[in-house]
Amino acid sequence: MIILDQQYVSRELKEYLEECQVPVLRNQAALEADPQGRFHLISEDDAEALLDAGSRIYTTCENSLSWVVKHSRDTSLQQSIALCKDKAAFRRKLAPLCPELFFREVAAEELEEIDFSTLDTPFVLKPSVGFFSVGVYTIFSERDWQQALEDIRLHSSEWNRDYDESVIGSRTFILEGYIGGEEYAVDFYYDGEGKAVILNILHHEFSSADDVSDRLYVCGASILRENLDRFTEFFDRMNEEMGLRDLPLHLELRVDGERIIPIEANPLRFAGWCLTDISLYAYGFRTYDYFLNDIRPDWDSLLAGKDDALYAFAVLNPSPDVQPHLAEVEFDYDKLCAAFQKVLELRKIDYRNGGPVFGFIIVESNVHARRELDSILRSDLHEFLAQGPEEENDA
Repeated sequence: MIILDQQYVSRELKEYLEECQVPVLRNQAALEADPQGRFHLISEDDAEALLDAGSRIYTTCENSLSWVVKHSRDTSLQQSIALCKDKAAFRRKLAPLCPELFFREVAAEELEEIDFSTLDTPFVLKPSVGFFSVGVYTIFSERDWQQALEDIRLHSSEWNRDYDESVIGSRTFILEGYIGGEEYAVDFYYDGEGKAVILNILHHEFSSADDVSDRLYVCGASILRENLDRFTEFFDRMNEEMGLRDLPLHLELRVDGERIIPIEANPLRFAGWCLTDISLYAYGFRTYDYFLNDIRPDWDSLLAGKDDALYAFAVLNPSPDVQPHLAEVEFDYDKLCAAFQKVLELRKIDYRNGGPVFGFIIVESNVHARRELDSILRSDLHEFLAQGPEEENDA
């Protein structure tokens, strides 16, 4: 069963739902995504019956978690969701795997009372429940700390307005030791026996040490082959502590030498905004289809002849100086596409009416010629604005 959310439903997912007739909860998002009535829509009662029968469930957005928790009688599923979404509880549960990692849970109203001189830098400040790098800050100095507190004061009400409490919670924060190394985001599921089945490994690239944005994720044969076995082994070790079953996860982790440190786990979904569809372009399969039908990728076959190929998606997030002026700017999507050799998918978002980003772009590149990826990683996107706040003020 799949639950859709109004945040975003991709063309690729709609085609899958029409063709395969997977049960879809009848909600407002599903009705809007299926105006011609081609999905297999089911009532809440039927959806609850599927949950009670142990049917696998996938959601496109974590806004749906509260519905699942409310309507499922499966206490193990409820507990699995709660464990993954509470970063502090998740960190405590996995402490035996990374005992040296410092973390501290703090109520939002207590942040202002902390004596910064007692804290060891660098560290990361983030909501105990979070999504999309919202409210995440890397703290190297007291100035960073004060700026983070000010940003939280200014924007916490917006987070509460735009996201369900189960997606982003502004009541509790955690301070966590800064984890060096390379960051990855992995779409995988635990099968009925609690064994990990990896469906994609995305390298989350950053422009600098203090960058916490979601700008660029890259996958491909080279990344999979380097990490598949060690990540699978580590996820199985994780599950000795967690005991999860039949559950899809989008897990973020860091690799520093031989150390693998999980950062956070997002349950019942893969890469958000349907960006998990990148697997269809890179390897020819849909991750959610493999999860729902308990299929294990034949990686030797899927990666054959693709050793030099890279597949990436870029999150087109506006720079801080542009965010207050989104209703006034014009983003040049044609110019953006012209900056890449092979565009596979462009997803425009209505940024003038509350969309947090201009959109997303999925491209194919090459391990030996990836200048275009490096460029978009470091861009503030001003070159794609037909009219920016500076130009308007000069007019």
